[in-house]
Amino acid sequence: MRATLGNFDNHFRFRHNEAVSAQFTGDGAQSPGTPPAFQAIDAYAAYDGVTVLNGVSIDIPVGQTMAVLGPNGSGKSTLMRAMLGIVPLASGEIRVHGTPLRRFRDWKRMGYVPQRLTAGGAVPATVREIVASGQVARRRRLSWPTRDDRAAVDEALAAVDLSDRAGDAVRELSGGQQQRVLIARALAGRPDTFVMDEPMAGVDAENQRALAKAIARLRDQGSTVVLVLHELGPLEEVIERAVVLEHGRVVHDGEAPEATGECARPGHEHQHPHPDPNDPDPNSADTSTPAEMIRLEVPRRD
Repeated sequence: MRATLGNFDNHFRFRHNEAVSAQFTGDGAQSPGTPPAFQAIDAYAAYDGVTVLNGVSIDIPVGQTMAVLGPNGSGKSTLMRAMLGIVPLASGEIRVHGTPLRRFRDWKRMGYVPQRLTAGGAVPATVREIVASGQVARRRRLSWPTRDDRAAVDEALAAVDLSDRAGDAVRELSGGQQQRVLIARALAGRPDTFVMDEPMAGVDAENQRALAKAIARLRDQGSTVVLVLHELGPLEEVIERAVVLEHGRVVHDGEAPEATGECARPGHEHQHPHPDPNDPDPNSADTSTPAEMIRLEVPRRD
């Protein structure tokens, strides 16, 4: 039986941490003086001498649900990775919750969902092990998981309807199921800031709608949600702001632009992944065969 995200919203119960509560007043409004969740200040990045980000400057307020849109090669995934310290900047600055990225240490606040990437021949891991790895930033090194940690993993697995696959090797799952594992991994850390790189890719229309409902719930509870998307699809009503990149520059910042071309056709379903042409291993996004293991990118923690 095909697993679905139908239980995503029913099972997941976001739990505010102290950092979230401190940012909002009693009536739910953002506290005065709260710094943006992310700031990119004149950010430049390049791969092999080719400029990918060309002077990008944006502020993402706490509690906002924002999409970064653009064609393949526009720099949208690179911007997201730069905000998390995965890709270094050639110049410029990134600030995370008011702190320069190089000094930011509160990574337990971050829930990161990378694009589905695979690598063959790796040491196999179970679904539960991958999901539990999302708690690395919030636990002390070499410490055993607590009852609360285990409960968070259980909740995350139930949220993506993979509880019955917890003991299975990730390599045995389909590409769509692997994507749900990555989403559960982000949820398991119970963060307040989520960054998702094309979470809808490889997910069918019914599950896209369920995921959109869950993201709306995160938004309503005060989470910051940044999504890299090729198109909005069922997230159109959830997104509060859209930034569009072309050739590494911001060409639009405001309400989401209307879909054009193939994406605007009635009934269009966005299910295919979009490998980043700037990725050093573009073939890693090939999902035609089961993966040995998900290649996980982890925000910097040094």
